Amino acid sequence: MHIRLATVVLLATLHGGIIGAAEKTRVDIYINDRDDSALLLGPGKVLASGIFDEIGVRLIWHSGELPMAKIARRDASVPVFAIRTVEHPLESATSGALASARIVGSTGTEIVVYKDRLQSFLADHESLVGAAAGYVLAHELAHVMQGVARHSESGIMKANWSRDDRKAMVIHKLTFTALDIELIHQGLAAQRMGRPTEPANVPENVSLAGFNSAKR
Repeated sequence: MHIRLATVVLLATLHGGIIGAAEKTRVDIYINDRDDSALLLGPGKVLASGIFDEIGVRLIWHSGELPMAKIARRDASVPVFAIRTVEHPLESATSGALASARIVGSTGTEIVVYKDRLQSFLADHESLVGAAAGYVLAHELAHVMQGVARHSESGIMKANWSRDDRKAMVIHKLTFTALDIELIHQGLAAQRMGRPTEPANVPENVSLAGFNSAKR
């Protein structure tokens, strides 16, 4: 009830305009610089930060691998997510899945992106210029923040983006739905209280938005 009320207040604040930095939930993001994660997704950091900033989540970016010793010691009040890439999908990956996620330590979650499939996605969406990487980051990070395997019927969390969605992306107008925002804050609140999502509830084979949309 308290989380839902806080989300309603947050949405009302967003509707009215600006949300103060002190009211935003901090999230630390590590992008691996020893593989191709930074090269493929790094250009989308600014846009992804702006998308989450508008819903009261402040992304703090770091280069490098998830610091395991730091995760073991750190305060659980700051959720931590890491992104790394592998050349090809894991054997357990479903058809079309571009990433998987797993819990690391007590407060960290690692996103593993499949390089060959992500490259295909980005190549199919060259018309989006730099927006594609930003929306891919926003979609994937929202999955692990929410901690539930689901997609929305509209907005950033759709399973496949339509032509109209991609037009909205070009002008940075594709957004999260009200339910997505609520689930993001619920998931982050649980993690901040030291109750990370159980691995079974994290999207095991997350299909990043719009992978097949270019062919529709």
